[in-house]
Amino acid sequence: MVYRIAIILLGLIGYGLTLARSLSFWDCGEYIAAANVLGIPHPPGNPLFVMLGRVFILLFGWLNGPAFAVNLMSAISSILCCLLIFEITTKILHKESHHLFAFFAASISLFGNTFWFNAVEAGAYGISMCIIMLQIWAVLKWKETSSNKYLLFIIYIAFLGLGIHTFCLLPLPAIFVFVLINRIKLPIKFFFAAAFLIILGFSSQLYLPIRSSTEPILNENNPEELKDFLDVLGRKQYGNMNMFERAFYRRGTISNQFLFSENIGYLGYHLNQWLPAPLSAQNPGFWVGGSLGKFQFFHRIIFEFLLIAVFAGVWLCRRNSGVLLVVFMFFLSSVGLVLYLNLADGTRIDSYNAKHWNANIKELRKFVPDSIPNLPGINELHIQLSFYKALPVSMREMWVSSAPKAKGLKTFFAWQDILEEQGKEMADLPRVVHREVRNRDYFFTPAFLFFAIMAAVACSTGLKRINFAIGKKIAAYGLAFAWLVPFASNFNSHNRSQDFIARDFAINILNSIPQNGILITYGDNDTFPLWYMQMVENYRRDVVVINESLSYGKWYREQVLENYPDLNVVENGENFIREIIENYWPERSVNFMIGANPRDYEDFSENMPLIGLVRNLGMDNKKADSLLIANLAENYQYSELKARGQEANEQTITIYRYLARLALSKEPNEEQQTALFKLIAN
Repeated sequence: MVYRIAIILLGLIGYGLTLARSLSFWDCGEYIAAANVLGIPHPPGNPLFVMLGRVFILLFGWLNGPAFAVNLMSAISSILCCLLIFEITTKILHKESHHLFAFFAASISLFGNTFWFNAVEAGAYGISMCIIMLQIWAVLKWKETSSNKYLLFIIYIAFLGLGIHTFCLLPLPAIFVFVLINRIKLPIKFFFAAAFLIILGFSSQLYLPIRSSTEPILNENNPEELKDFLDVLGRKQYGNMNMFERAFYRRGTISNQFLFSENIGYLGYHLNQWLPAPLSAQNPGFWVGGSLGKFQFFHRIIFEFLLIAVFAGVWLCRRNSGVLLVVFMFFLSSVGLVLYLNLADGTRIDSYNAKHWNANIKELRKFVPDSIPNLPGINELHIQLSFYKALPVSMREMWVSSAPKAKGLKTFFAWQDILEEQGKEMADLPRVVHREVRNRDYFFTPAFLFFAIMAAVACSTGLKRINFAIGKKIAAYGLAFAWLVPFASNFNSHNRSQDFIARDFAINILNSIPQNGILITYGDNDTFPLWYMQMVENYRRDVVVINESLSYGKWYREQVLENYPDLNVVENGENFIREIIENYWPERSVNFMIGANPRDYEDFSENMPLIGLVRNLGMDNKKADSLLIANLAENYQYSELKARGQEANEQTITIYRYLARLALSKEPNEEQQTALFKLIAN
């Protein structure tokens, strides 16, 4: 009991000190807004998460507002997850004396880099990890008691957990194999009960069409009708290829996906969970100049040896079926997820585009003589074409005609010429999928947790082989304080208690817009924080916020017109935003986020100057310059401008600094100069 209380206290203190008090970037703002208005966020809708979030807002919103309440839900579920890690490790190691090792696994999990990051913000990962561990605990309990009620419980919570995150189905293959190995025959009534519980668990998804029918203010993809409901569950918004089909066509090189590569490399993330290297997780870690570079190199060497040592220790316990279950789960949630998720490294084509390219080439092959060889693979063609375009124009023809590595490109040009002679066009070579836009370590959170259990098993095995009683005792109790290493290493980067950058960013954007103005946004991080401010804090509801990326969906255009009934627009697809501008500008101010391309709207006005975080359509340059200075130096509010390891925070700070330098070139007064220099220095 002492160890369990210690885990709870560590979690409450650690997470209590670092919990975000407001929203963070990416999905957090949307999730909090959805929970507050009982809306529907992006596919697959996360209905159970939204409902639980609403419950937490009702119970704890009085403490520090809805954002804090939903963040608190993540923290509490993460602590419960670590308690389950303790119970799982105890069951695997059996003896009461092994509680110390179970505490080691749970405590280092609490403060692991990725797990801690997700535990202190509004997200689905804390709860989904808790449900995963609950399933593993239940199957071990089933083995211990031979009671099939635990298997039925697993089936129910797995499908209920789909309303949180699809991760909740992850343990089922491992559990299925575990049950088969134990050769337990299940009665027919078990399968009828299982079918009923699957339906019962899945029933949380009915929230989507039911709530959608009431037309909430946040109603992504409007899943009221059956087809739209199925599209949301199938995540059709993100492409026609399902994940299983996409996984068979590699969107990145195997080495980049498994080793060290920006935003995707698994091994880099794994080695930096408990003692982060100073040069970032995804740096390959070669010997480079400077003390930090040398530390990076030795950090990797040491932790790679520790990785091997853990596997060696686990191998000695291979006859323990519980250990095998944990190892299976580790490989399923590391190697398995790397292969399944197929994260993009910016060098490959998406499978959907590749499929259409191959189909077109197969059809065009009929018009190309047999004397001309087949085209090489699409990735090889891209590499050759990229090199070709990088060459000076004067060298290109010579390279294609003589270089052995240009053979595929030479064939490509031959196809083009033959098809052109016959009045046909060569299929356009699809563009590569851009590299993942953010760190994707959170996908591998289960792997890091199961590895912590494996490390506890390995430590237990290793200490059994120590003959010196004093040395064994010192080593064992040293594990009880192992949590101090990740706690001290990760505390500063995970302390969100004073992080209001996302909220300030949203306020500053909205305050850049005149009364009843129109704002066009483009991505998650310039949209979700605004939704939060308008739907949760009821701030600047007069501003019409329209996301350009979503505006191509009929459901979104209908939602905009419903939420802003004063807009009189015939929603007509690609021209939706342009029609709004034609109907309401210049009577109403029309603004675009900073990254907008002014040339896209030059037929309305040659001027689209920056006035801060937004561009204003048609404003006089002199007036815009004055407003830019005033916004950056006087009107905008800034919290503690520290990135804390978050790419979105770093990007926001970079934007502020860029704008401050731009404002300095516009002749601010002395007081404004001081404020701008201070902003740049932060």
